[in-house]
Amino acid sequence: MLCLCFVGLSFSLMAEVKIMAVHNFNVSSQLEKMDVSGWWISEKMENELAQTGKFRIVTRARIARVLKERNISSGPSMQAEALGKIVGARFIVTGQADFSGNKLIVVANIIDVDRKAGEILDSYDLSLYASKDNIKVKLVEALKTLAQRMAMTPGECLDGGLKMLDQGAYTQAVEAFRDLDRRMKIQNIDTLTAMVKQKNLNTAAIEKHIASMSPGEALDLGIEHVNKGEQDQAAMIFSVLQNSKMAKRIRDLMQLAREGEKKNQETLRNTIAEARRKYENAIISRNEKDRRKDPAALCDEAVTALRAFLSNPGMFIGNDERTAIADLINEIEAFRNQLFAGPAAERGWIVPDVNMEFVPVGPGAFSVHSAAAVEDRESSCTVKITRPFWIGKYEVTAGQFMYYLKSQNGLDRNQRFAVDKEIAFDRASCPLTKTYSLKRGFERNSPMTDVSWNGARNFCDWLTAVERAAGRLPEGYVYRLPTEAEWEYSCRSGSDKAFSFGDDAGKLGDYAWFRSNGSDKPGLRGEKKPNAWGIFDMHGNVWEWCNDWYIEKQLSVNVEDPRGPAGSPNNTKVLKGGSYRSSVGDLMSSARYNFGYKQSRNNIGFRVVCAPEL
Repeated sequence: MLCLCFVGLSFSLMAEVKIMAVHNFNVSSQLEKMDVSGWWISEKMENELAQTGKFRIVTRARIARVLKERNISSGPSMQAEALGKIVGARFIVTGQADFSGNKLIVVANIIDVDRKAGEILDSYDLSLYASKDNIKVKLVEALKTLAQRMAMTPGECLDGGLKMLDQGAYTQAVEAFRDLDRRMKIQNIDTLTAMVKQKNLNTAAIEKHIASMSPGEALDLGIEHVNKGEQDQAAMIFSVLQNSKMAKRIRDLMQLAREGEKKNQETLRNTIAEARRKYENAIISRNEKDRRKDPAALCDEAVTALRAFLSNPGMFIGNDERTAIADLINEIEAFRNQLFAGPAAERGWIVPDVNMEFVPVGPGAFSVHSAAAVEDRESSCTVKITRPFWIGKYEVTAGQFMYYLKSQNGLDRNQRFAVDKEIAFDRASCPLTKTYSLKRGFERNSPMTDVSWNGARNFCDWLTAVERAAGRLPEGYVYRLPTEAEWEYSCRSGSDKAFSFGDDAGKLGDYAWFRSNGSDKPGLRGEKKPNAWGIFDMHGNVWEWCNDWYIEKQLSVNVEDPRGPAGSPNNTKVLKGGSYRSSVGDLMSSARYNFGYKQSRNNIGFRVVCAPEL
């Protein structure tokens, strides 16, 4: 036969109405700074114990009066057993409270004054997730829970544990079973149950009597008989419990609760750890130059997993854990919102909806040389960029341009014509149809070509209007085409060589689509290596429109933030970077070309900057 083994309070104590007093709690310095004193906690604990109706409380007012009458000064230094004897309380409740790392920990001890050196009879602890703003509310919540646990009978602990087990609340079940363990101390349970056989007691009446009771109610009834000295009655009840299906399984259930608690905690830890890993990767991805992962998508994955965990009906989640998960969700979502809060210094930026990534470019300078095959670095001038800006990580794609065209639902016929006339839809090389869908053979990540300078400018104006309306544009900044100086400064990425990666044209194949390795159309965005600042396709793939009008003569004096000439004799704009059809010389950082601003070609595209308004 499987025997129950209970440890903790003896039966004689269970029968008493405990006379209790609450001594000052010790509090950490962190709580003291938040105006939480040991006296305040003791006062709240006294109130919660009184609310249970299970104890006779020597109030703090009475304690103060007795100490005053005896001219005794009170305080945390007074021993609990001394206080109990002075005020006539058999049991003293005291403890400590600490707050660290958003975790509130409260420990409450019951001290038996009659035992040697004020021995701790029972100790209860509880931890809660809290913040500085709600610390007192959480403290009262913790004290109430501890007081209720102190007031529970062994039977209530048993029934509570079984109920929690049924609900899958394994941590709470373990806690209830532990409270049961320390309340029960049946020294002679084997003797008591053996008495049924020895005395040939008839248990039929007892079985019928307790049939409608819960296991916990039957347990408390047996204890009541023991306290009254009714050994036979108690023995029969314990025997029935011992032989009942539920009682036989109590130890197994306790083990099941512990295993369930361990599994739940492991699942919780793994879920939170995985969400944090994705969140941390999102932070890293936001800041890295060669972004391989979308930080917003990582945030969405993390939040989705956490919300699914919270809504899982098969997983019991305590208030503490639920609050911790909710706070992590809020933290991740705040970071995600920050991703879309607009450009910020030294931080990458993704424009929502159109999903256009920008790389931060700080102030600096570079030397302008001739565009000869071998750069003349002896005769050069210095161009300074004095204000930060952000440049598109990639050339504008067909998918992004398609989104722009489809999003302008409010245009009238004339306005629509003004937009469409800048795009050569009829050409086979144009990635889009007249109905704004992808042509066969093109992908969303194909660079948008066959768009005039005017068409590229229209895109930039639309993006400026959208982001300004959303409140995401820094003061004095717009989305536009880069100046020739901004483009070359970004392309060089700190290099004064022929290419961003140096002078060795043999390495061009790693960084660019051009005549030697290209096909009959541009490659997809980002297929080659980026430059040192994480910007792709600055060499080759497609020529890129710049904001400047074109003139033959290059800069010959040092200058800050040049904007180019006021006009061009041939109404042409600057192109930079070369294309998939270009030779090596056209791919140099300093190389430049020109084309009519109303015209378009199958090897001309553009990228956008978020930069000071010109």
